[in-house]
Amino acid sequence: MYTSIDFNLKKVVLFISATFMLLTMNTCTDADLNVTNPNQLTPDTFWQSAEDAEQGLVSVYGPLTVIQSWGRMMGAILTIHRSDIVDTKSQPNVYDIGTFTLTSNDARVNEGWSQLNAIVARANQVIVNVPEINMDDNRKSEIIGEAHYLRGLAHFYLLNMWRNIPLMTEPVNRVEDLDVGQATPDEVWENIIFDFLRAQDSLPESWPESDEGRATWGAATAMLGKSYLYRENWTAAAEEFKKIIDSNIYQLTENYQDNFLSETNNNVESVFELQYQSTPDGNWGPSGTPNPQRGQAWEPDIAPPGFTSQQSVDINQWVFDLFMQEETNAGEIDPRAFATLLWNYPGARVYQEDFEEAMSGNDLEKVFVRKYLNFDRTSSLTPGGFSYSDNNYRMIRYADVLLMYAEAVNEANGPNIEVFDAINEVRNRADMPGLSSNLNQSELRERLRDERVLELAIEGHRVLDLVRWGIMADRFENNPDFRSNAGMNFERGKHEYLPIPQQDMDSNPNLVQNPGY
Repeated sequence: MYTSIDFNLKKVVLFISATFMLLTMNTCTDADLNVTNPNQLTPDTFWQSAEDAEQGLVSVYGPLTVIQSWGRMMGAILTIHRSDIVDTKSQPNVYDIGTFTLTSNDARVNEGWSQLNAIVARANQVIVNVPEINMDDNRKSEIIGEAHYLRGLAHFYLLNMWRNIPLMTEPVNRVEDLDVGQATPDEVWENIIFDFLRAQDSLPESWPESDEGRATWGAATAMLGKSYLYRENWTAAAEEFKKIIDSNIYQLTENYQDNFLSETNNNVESVFELQYQSTPDGNWGPSGTPNPQRGQAWEPDIAPPGFTSQQSVDINQWVFDLFMQEETNAGEIDPRAFATLLWNYPGARVYQEDFEEAMSGNDLEKVFVRKYLNFDRTSSLTPGGFSYSDNNYRMIRYADVLLMYAEAVNEANGPNIEVFDAINEVRNRADMPGLSSNLNQSELRERLRDERVLELAIEGHRVLDLVRWGIMADRFENNPDFRSNAGMNFERGKHEYLPIPQQDMDSNPNLVQNPGY
């Protein structure tokens, strides 16, 4: 038996050596590395016991939930704000990403990049050092599998958001180790798939309740299938998603909104879920600093005006219209609309207030975000500020697996009963009528893309979908109203990807900046 680790990170001891910090790409010199602190652990002295392996692994999970990562930046600003679902307002140095006015010096971009690279650096330490520790072989294999999963996850987002990235698979022990150029996307994909295969082979189907949040076989299989899907290896993708479906481990919740509330965290639909912890009094530092904030800190970035200190976002009209196109079998509005959107309908509320009383002027006619807001509060910041909320982020839901499976099968073989069964399972949960079996492959492709919006809007997937489908530029160029709040600044061939942070460009002469920046 091994000692479990609290994945709310309440009592974990993070091991963060100089080599872990290096891959955040902060400028340093050989002199910085040559200073010896006799009280500081190093990779040579740390990896001695099973407890060290456990603590080292938790440090890999650490960056997932801080402000600079999915605590806020990856949770909304670098993902939701860049999609065609929301109309972002101008807020210099905060919402430049969503208004497409960012530069390579943007701090928000650097924060997301740095924390993802910190995951990679720490995972590499685990993958290389834990095999040499004398400990239970089964637990050793699981730890290494978890590290591979997290490294694959970090590389997946780095690749799909920045595209031209260094591929780091070994521990960094010297400054010179950082001076590498970018790998080709194919090389990065190969390593991502390798990591998820290794994780899939090592991880259990579930963990004890005390260890909720660890990567599982299902999480690794879903990300493996998603990687094949993004590479348009449709058959391989479908095979992986089918394994999850056939396992009967997951199912759709009866109530759609249970996927976005804290009281229903870690439900039967969750395949991989980030474990937020309410820390309004924590600091704003990255993982590795004392007491970093680990709550859901991106609520103020999507909350309606008057209920946030930020500039807020609107929902673009096409999204609202999509929800209104079809009625349920009972002749009512798709219930997912009420869990996803806020607008002026009878009985609508915004936190503790009536919509009509809370809103005024043009805002009465606008549509805002509902999903992931916590209406037990009086606003997105009261009580408590950023990082007060602990409604977990469901990074992978079973509904997403079903829709990706339907997409993969449709692209591989065209419409068949398996495609319709998968998508209709998702629609049936919302009491929406099943799709017509007369749809051809192209028609079904468009219906599946629409269904991803209806099911997954405001969950961070849409911008990645736009990029992988190759339609991001068309969407923004043909629809300037998508950015009516701040003006359309999208540039084809540039804004599909984020810039490499300038501090990395300055410190590593082998990096080449992404086009347009």
